[in-house]
Order: sequence, then C-alpha cells, then structure tokens
Amino acid sequence: MQPRLAFSLTQLEYVLALHKYGHFAKAAQMCHVTQPTLSMQIQKLEEQLGTPLFDRSKKPILLTEAGKRVIEQIRNVVFESNKIETMIQHFETEEPQGDLNLAIIPTIAPYILPRVLPLLETLAPKLNFHILEMHTDQIVAALDEDEIDVGLLATPLGLSRLYEEPIFYEPFAIFCHKNHALAHSKQIGYRDLKYQDIWLLNEGHCLRDQVLDICALRDKGNSNPQFRFESGSLETLKRIVNSYGGYTLLPELALDALGSKTQVIRFKKPIPGREVGLVYRRKHHKIDLIRLLAKALNKCIPKTLKSIEKKDLDVIPVQ
Repeated sequence: MQPRLAFSLTQLEYVLALHKYGHFAKAAQMCHVTQPTLSMQIQKLEEQLGTPLFDRSKKPILLTEAGKRVIEQIRNVVFESNKIETMIQHFETEEPQGDLNLAIIPTIAPYILPRVLPLLETLAPKLNFHILEMHTDQIVAALDEDEIDVGLLATPLGLSRLYEEPIFYEPFAIFCHKNHALAHSKQIGYRDLKYQDIWLLNEGHCLRDQVLDICALRDKGNSNPQFRFESGSLETLKRIVNSYGGYTLLPELALDALGSKTQVIRFKKPIPGREVGLVYRRKHHKIDLIRLLAKALNKCIPKTLKSIEKKDLDVIPVQ
C-alpha cells in the first residue's frame, strides 16, 4: 500500500497564489510570507507529487501540463475547506457575521447600492461587505479564482459551473432629447430606432451589447462617427443627451433625475429588458450570507419592478 500524500492547505494556497500572480515575490507578498518560504513549500509539494507543477523558466511563471490538470482540484479543495470556518461561525451564533465579497456591474451599482446598503446594515450589522465594481467578464474571472463570493449582474450567462439566482426583471426605455424625432412618439418599436443619434457605453459593458442587439446594430460596428464617443457611465450619457441631443437606452432604475430637456419614451410590446441576478459558485460555503443578500435585494427594489416577470419582457441575452 502506497503512503498517502501529506500536503497542507497552506501549500495549496501558495500554489494558487503563484498561479494567479506568476511571480514568486508577488505571490509571497499576498500570502504574507517570505519568498524563500513560499518557494520551499511549493517545491516540497512538487516533490511529494513526483512532478513539477510550474515551469520556472517562463516569465511569468506558468503551470506545467501536470499543473494544469490539478489546479482546478486544488482550488476546489481550498474552497471546500473554507466551509469549516463558516460552519463554526454559524454554529456559535445565529446572527450573520463574517465577510462577503460582492462585485456589481457599473450599470446596476449606483442605482441598487443606495437602496440595499441601509437594509443590510439593519439585517446584518456584524457582516462585513467588500463591494467592487466590475464588468461581467471580470466578475466571472473573479468567481473562478475565488476572489469574490458573489456577483450582481445581468443574467443569464449560461455557464454551468456557476449558479444563477434571478432577482428582478428590468425593462429598457428610450431616453431622448425633447427635440429628437423620437420625442413625438407615445410608444416605439425596435424598428423605429436609428443609429445616427444614439449614445452608447464603451466596450466591455454588457448593457452596450444588449442595446446593440435591440437596435440591430451589432453587425454595423462603429462606422458612424457618432459611435466614437465612449462613456463608462449611464449618468454621463444622460447629461450628454440633455445638453447635446440624441438618445440612448436606459434600464428602469436609471430613469431617475431626468434632465429638463429630456423625456422618456416607452417601448410597445415586445418590451426589451434584462434579467438581473446573483451569480456564485455552486455549493458555496457562504450560501447563508448570499441568501441574506438576495433577501435584502428583493426587499429594496421598487414595487414596479417586483411585479414584472420574465414573461412580460423580451429579455435580451448577455453576450
């Protein structure tokens, strides 16, 4: 009978850090140990396994083929081990406590955070939140690397490795200058949208891609000079429309604080919209805290959104 391997969780954490940063010094700094300590522990693990996990001749340091085969399992072992601490915390007290790392896309964060933060403070005063703004692809990568616990973003993503929990459905509306041709319509359809005067978010925002799909503009690219302006903020687009004209598409929660020279035009059916949900790794050890967050979000969204179901909208997929 072969002896069992006797590696430690600390060694596995060092492997994950080196894989993430590709540099011994950076990995050691993030693990709060000296570089020789981290290097020695990883080398001991490799000796136990009988094969190197990293190609040290590469800059940055990369996984070997053997390393590629086991890195996901190493991540799962560390991920599952974290459940022990969380379970003990819940056993010792019924009051939610600990840390929850949450990432939110920029087109949701400024409209939902002012609503949900006061409620979370009341529901879980001992729970520490670390909240980040990230684009969708960054959130998915951070979830895969276990850098965050949960993301709030437009769904569905269609990734089997992640669990999605829809929170609400949000219709889109036209936000245009009062002098724009669309301003004379009570309701409009997809075919009424023209690309000459539209203002868009910059690339990387899933909402930009959804708007391009609604307007059937994805294949037209940026041939029109109007598309050359890039903004990372819906609030910037609102101010531009108010000052210079044109139009943009906004989700329902962004329709507050309208300018004096703008107005909102609703879509006739089919009404485009987005699904907003929480996304996290399956069997998450902080599932109770994530459920608490979901409860708070469901409580704080406006009544107008609570009454909207998926069947009421043409939910635009996330690309």
